[in-house]
Amino acid sequence: MNDAPTPSEPSAETESSVATLPVFTGEAAPGGEETAHGVAAAPSEALPAEDASTQQAAAPQEAAGVPDPVVASEIHETHAPVFTTVESPIAAPTETAATAAPAESAQKPPPPPKPPVDPAVLEERRRKAQAAWERVVAAKTSNEHVTGYVLATTKGGWLVDVDSIRGFLPASQGRVESGAAPESLVKTRIPLRVLDVDESRRRIVVSHRRAVDDDRRAKRTELLNSLKVGEMREATVARLTDFGAFVDLGGIDGLIPMRELAFDRVDKAADVVTIGEKLMVEVLRIEEGGKKISLSRKSALPDPWRDHGDIVRPGATIEGKVVAIEPRLQVELAPGIVGSLREGDANPADYTIGEVVEVKVRNVDRKRRSITVTTADAAAVYAQSSSGFAPLGIELKQR
Repeated sequence: MNDAPTPSEPSAETESSVATLPVFTGEAAPGGEETAHGVAAAPSEALPAEDASTQQAAAPQEAAGVPDPVVASEIHETHAPVFTTVESPIAAPTETAATAAPAESAQKPPPPPKPPVDPAVLEERRRKAQAAWERVVAAKTSNEHVTGYVLATTKGGWLVDVDSIRGFLPASQGRVESGAAPESLVKTRIPLRVLDVDESRRRIVVSHRRAVDDDRRAKRTELLNSLKVGEMREATVARLTDFGAFVDLGGIDGLIPMRELAFDRVDKAADVVTIGEKLMVEVLRIEEGGKKISLSRKSALPDPWRDHGDIVRPGATIEGKVVAIEPRLQVELAPGIVGSLREGDANPADYTIGEVVEVKVRNVDRKRRSITVTTADAAAVYAQSSSGFAPLGIELKQR
């Protein structure tokens, strides 16, 4: 029994790489008791005499918590359960991003210190900031306009910069073109009117809509003072109606009636002008302090009565083109000049639109710009009467 091999002690290299774990591998021996470390051996009377002395020799070691290798070996050789060791590798610690971050940051050199700012420069900045704030406060008192730069959109409006002073432009006070997005104002300079100032926070509230309305009223007043009856102005067609066309004179709207659109008869304004078209107009009347302005387009057009003076005189015989047969026969003598025939001079049913006929001018009314013409045959009949009146039969036919 004393020749039993003793367990070999693990080397230092083995202890550093593996961990020894107790594993229960056997069953309890007869008469054994279960302990905290497994199942103990049977009582000493079941062992031989020499084993008793060995047990007594191992008692101090057991009391000290150190098992005797010889006793453990003997128990193993008989029928007591034993504990074996299982080698479990312990992975070496790996470097993670959390542990590597301090190392990387430690390797970066610290940023160089900022050079100190000259006190004179700081004082100049404070002076400029104070002057800008005083200008903004004065603009609020006098309702003067300031120019702001739109930085970005925000909840409920825009952020603007006015001489390095942060301001807020509410959405209800913005002026955006029809169909455009609020972002269209970003990175643009716009006129603003200061509505409110916050002295403690150095913040302001501004309005773009009121600034635009103020500019429009100022331009209207200036334009009204310079507008004179009879002068020619450039205008832009704004909208069309059944009774004429409204045009923009540069801040003031004026009306061109249907009869003033052209020398010819106009049924629809869209047949003569289009929205957005630029044209020259003559100022006819200014009424109610500029609320009603009447204009004329045909006054700026070439005047056929002036250009064709040889036609618009009594006794002239010319060729014309039939342009209407109802309610009476009408013949175009020149562009913009139309003469009418009486019912007794010609039967409209005998003519067609576009037919070329020869007519003679009888009467001319330059004020009303109307001409009465007759056919060559009817003119010959009138000439047969020495009294200058038409024969009785023709006169009765006219009635």
